[in-house]
Amino acid sequence: MNERCISYEQGLTSDQVQTRIAKGQVNLDMGVTTKSIKQIVKDNVLTLFNLLNIVLALSLFLVGSFKNMLFMGVIVTNVLIGIYQEISAKRTIDKLSIISSQRVHVIRDGEKSQIHINEIVMDDIVCLQRGEQIVSDSVVVEGKCFVNESLITGESDPICKESGDMLLSGSYLVSGECRAQVVHVGIENYASKISKDAKYVKKVNSEIMFTFKKIILFISFFIVPIGVT
Repeated sequence: MNERCISYEQGLTSDQVQTRIAKGQVNLDMGVTTKSIKQIVKDNVLTLFNLLNIVLALSLFLVGSFKNMLFMGVIVTNVLIGIYQEISAKRTIDKLSIISSQRVHVIRDGEKSQIHINEIVMDDIVCLQRGEQIVSDSVVVEGKCFVNESLITGESDPICKESGDMLLSGSYLVSGECRAQVVHVGIENYASKISKDAKYVKKVNSEIMFTFKKIILFISFFIVPIGVT
């Protein structure tokens, strides 16, 4: 029997569900993880620029020139602001998700039940009705509905979906009802791919910053010997 030929009336059996879970064909959260708070603090504190200023401050401290150490207040403030901004950005990005629904109705062993979206497996038969969000890419196997895909494609007009048509995760049913067979789970879902692209943090490639770092590196080789003499 073809594994993909699942009856929309019976759905998957318990054994089929367990087999797919064992194969990793389950809709686990595969979202992109941003830098940890520990890593953010480390990246902002452990820099060559900060090391250079600490050496200067220590040198001033040893000679008793405490008044000239006031510049460290600016350095510390700048580091704290940088950490705060990165942590705030991290929390905002981590909350970014196209999928808002947390539970979905499926047919398993001939019975309708409600499960968490992370428990969906490949080939599950999901039951959808007006107002519900499609949480995993699926193909309509029974029924007819109109879907709003504005969140993922920008198309504001409802699109008619019938048997054999694809339902993209992240879209909503605005009318009708249907049963659909899951064809993508986890990171393979269309909504997951969009979220991954949106959460991707590109390293800043600034010519000014690159030049500034080269200047700091150059100065660091000479400032301590000059200061000692």
